Amino acid sequence: MSAGEVEQFPLTDAERDTALAALVRATGVGQLSLEEFDRRTDLVLTTSSRAEFAAATGGLEVIPPGRAKRRWLVPFGNRLVRGRFFMAGRTSAFMLMAEIHLDLRGAVFQVPEPRLRVIGLAGNLRVLVPSGVQVVVDQRSLFGGRRISTYGPPPSASRPRLAISMVDVLGSVKVTSDEATWSPSLLAQG
Repeated sequence: MSAGEVEQFPLTDAERDTALAALVRATGVGQLSLEEFDRRTDLVLTTSSRAEFAAATGGLEVIPPGRAKRRWLVPFGNRLVRGRFFMAGRTSAFMLMAEIHLDLRGAVFQVPEPRLRVIGLAGNLRVLVPSGVQVVVDQRSLFGGRRISTYGPPPSASRPRLAISMVDVLGSVKVTSDEATWSPSLLAQG
């Protein structure tokens, strides 16, 4: 068959499901950042072209898993975590009069559903997520009670999900996909 004849056959749901599973696996082992995963997933779900479909799943090179830092200690001040970094299955953080600014756009999840456990004494967590990633926050605060919130699309087998559990005294969690509102004080510093 020629390329034109192959293009005539529509993509099946089974082909799309297989491609989505491959993208989830590639993201889980560090081959794709969450932003790249989101872009390729959208293409797999929306394209009718077999050439675009092949491009969405092609070119996945074997990248050795990176070393993920499993514990963050932030006493006083700010910690900015951005760029390409590996998010372990379980990560913990401790803040003392501090802020953690977590930019997940370049993050590589080593598992499809990583967990971040945060203990904060007068600390804030600011999370910037690419569209398509679900974040579930379970926050318990000494002076604020307990809040459980979900940000992002509904769960599915093709979308990664980050679970954040935070216990704090005078702290907050902010999750957004808008860089301008993510952390205004950090952006003002340059």
